[in-house]
Amino acid sequence: MLVAVRPQDLPLVTQALGTEFNLVICHSLKEAKAALDDTIGLIACGARFDEGRMLDLLRHAKESPQTQPIPFFCISGAGKSFPPATLEAIKQATQVLRVNGFVDLVELRTKFGDEQAYERLRESIRNILAK
Repeated sequence: MLVAVRPQDLPLVTQALGTEFNLVICHSLKEAKAALDDTIGLIACGARFDEGRMLDLLRHAKESPQTQPIPFFCISGAGKSFPPATLEAIKQATQVLRVNGFVDLVELRTKFGDEQAYERLRESIRNILAK
């Protein structure tokens, strides 16, 4: 799984994903593009990745015939939540660009606590990988 996140978000993401998945960690769009190939089973990208380049990575992945079939999963969750209007705009943009999953980890952690939120995230990823 390619994980594209800001360096400061890595501890939360690795805690949330646990040890179940093999991770290729990238902190910049350039690194993510270089690491993206047909050995990657899923792209998990933070909403604040590389100064807001999540949609750039999504476009890149979906434009290439080699990487187009790779599921793309967006995660919002490091730090405080986005304002509702911003979060809705991100959700709509990812739907238009054919994202396979979106989770607001801040909301899940608030509703269910950390461990249950992380398990729900992992379950969502398992479901996407099983397709």
